Amino acid sequence: MSETIESFLTAAHRTFVEVTRRAPDYFDGRPLRAIDPPAGSARAVAAALGVRLSAVAAREFTAVDDLLDRRRHADGAGGTDRAGRADRADRADRADVTRDSGDSGPAGDWERWRLRQDRRGALRAARAAHLARAMDHRVARHSGRALRYRAGGRGPLLVLLTALGHTDEVWYPLADRLLPGRRVVMWDAGETGPYGQTWTLAGQLADFDAVLEAEGADRCDVIAWCSGAQIAVEYAHRRPKAVRAAVLLHGSYPRAGSDPSSAYERNLGAVCASVAAHPERAARALRALGGEAVPLPLPREEHLAAVEVLARTPPGLDAVLRRPFRDARALAGYSRQLTELWRHPVPAAAPGLPPLLSLGAELDRVAAPEPPAALVPLLTAGHGLLVGATHYSMLDRPEVVAAVCGAFLDDPRPGPPAVGGSREVRWSTAAAPLTRSNSSNSEEVTS
Repeated sequence: MSETIESFLTAAHRTFVEVTRRAPDYFDGRPLRAIDPPAGSARAVAAALGVRLSAVAAREFTAVDDLLDRRRHADGAGGTDRAGRADRADRADRADVTRDSGDSGPAGDWERWRLRQDRRGALRAARAAHLARAMDHRVARHSGRALRYRAGGRGPLLVLLTALGHTDEVWYPLADRLLPGRRVVMWDAGETGPYGQTWTLAGQLADFDAVLEAEGADRCDVIAWCSGAQIAVEYAHRRPKAVRAAVLLHGSYPRAGSDPSSAYERNLGAVCASVAAHPERAARALRALGGEAVPLPLPREEHLAAVEVLARTPPGLDAVLRRPFRDARALAGYSRQLTELWRHPVPAAAPGLPPLLSLGAELDRVAAPEPPAALVPLLTAGHGLLVGATHYSMLDRPEVVAAVCGAFLDDPRPGPPAVGGSREVRWSTAAAPLTRSNSSNSEEVTS
């Protein structure tokens, strides 16, 4: 099908929203660039977004322009039937948004189109924010511990396993998109046991067992984030029959000296080891992990500015994302947990291990975008990098993450999943691994 103004503008609007959430004035004096945009789209972009559109060659693209280009050419058909369900739900949501907009007409039509798009996005965000109220509140009991978890939907069981120190709130936008056709469960990462002791890896695995028992399930799919990814690998290794397939999202793992690691991981590991050994240092350590309260100005050079704006943490999430560092006591407990977890090496490949898919983010500044070498042999479905994304893609790009995860969990065969929107993911192969040396120039692999 030929590209219409509306399909182009939909990709431009999505990119515009993602960028201006982080820097409202980013497009003041900066254009969007595209190769051969549809005739009339410059006027539509100006009317709807207030942005100048320039027709250029790909060599002039910034990271923002590259993201737009990937989105406008993505296949929206989805992969398997259930994997395309989120895409179809989105199209149904768009019915009232687009029914009276055309590819041509007065500028006011495009302004109203943009308002309807914004309203639709706000409604979806509100629905995700209130998801916890719509789910069942259930309790799993074990070892004198009452674990409260949320459950919703019907179908194959899907466990959303969060990172140490975090609550299930990080999953709401993604869970909202994965619920159709699935039974989704999620819970806050355990911090202390029934007698106040630090809840270690063994406790996290026992929580997992207890939830499956409470759900009357002997198997599940898993999506795990950050340090939760290592817990998921441990669980799959110890209970291979209990996990059908798992997605490891922005995993943070113990790493050998030769493994790529982020500066944040190295700093966090050192700080947590120090605080675990000397809890009285927690208050001082909080300052080392504080970060900037206000984002620094973007660089003047446009290519650098494009990378920096995409790398910024989504706004309005401070209370959610900084929960492990909310006070000295929380940091002391988190430090003991993380230090204990990172003492466990990545398990070796073993017969019967379920299919595993790894997803990283190109601009992740929390966890290293690449998995450690010890994990690679376990990744039967490979490793992908979300282009221009951060450590928080499940909050910032839930539609893409849901599509990729859904396609893989529906058909967990070797190799990258076939899914709509896959141009936003670069897949590694044995011939062209996504390493530091070639990740910026590696070819995209399509299935």
